[in-house]
Amino acid sequence: MRFKILLLSALFSVNFHSFSQNSLQLENSFEAGIHLGVASFQTDYGERGDFKSGVTGNIGFAIGAAFYMNFFSRQYEWNAKSDWLADHIKLKGEFSYLRADLEHFIEGDSPTAIQLQAMHGSSSVVNLGAIVEYHFLNLTSFGSSYGNTYSPFVGLGAMMNFSKPTFESSLGDYLTDPSILPLKYRSNAIYTDPETVFSVLMAVGTRINVGRTSDIVIDSRWQYFTSNKIDGLDPKDDANKYNDWMYYLSIGYVFYLN
Repeated sequence: MRFKILLLSALFSVNFHSFSQNSLQLENSFEAGIHLGVASFQTDYGERGDFKSGVTGNIGFAIGAAFYMNFFSRQYEWNAKSDWLADHIKLKGEFSYLRADLEHFIEGDSPTAIQLQAMHGSSSVVNLGAIVEYHFLNLTSFGSSYGNTYSPFVGLGAMMNFSKPTFESSLGDYLTDPSILPLKYRSNAIYTDPETVFSVLMAVGTRINVGRTSDIVIDSRWQYFTSNKIDGLDPKDDANKYNDWMYYLSIGYVFYLN
């Protein structure tokens, strides 16, 4: 009798240890990816409501890397007890770099128009932050033989941003001769020092499964900065109501790490 009790205890211990290991392995899975894209900067360059200034004009490029965490493990999907968090949520960490050349798209030959046309600058921004993605369809079956090929999502995130703007005028040196600038830019309106700011973003996109261990990600986002100096310009007038922001569209490749 004592032998049977010891044998059952040993079997229970082995099974419990094996279950515990599997439970730990069921918790998470991870992914890494890279992306390329374009960014449309909405700043003090250009005219409000002008299509070229706001949509097609001040556009730059973007490149970045991302790391994802899921709340399920693909390796043990067959016996995983998934829940709402596992089925719909991804956590994303991102490091990205964006740069755009900026100018005023102003027509005319008035003195102010000529001064605005001569103004040129650039903005370089490094993003570092996190995004929470909500996927509408079941993530634990995404890409499997019985699941979905597409996984549309929305996201909400926060970034720390390191920006470095530049500025010049083709009419001359604005530091020694401020008169080459429009009146509102002559007094404490141009900032070219590096700056660290924060931003919030909202994203909409989709994943497309292209293999057992990889996806294509299409991501569009609106990103709003807590500064109006990302472009290097911050004139003090009634028309300057909002901080800088941008629209960002990217396509990326993600591969599964486990």
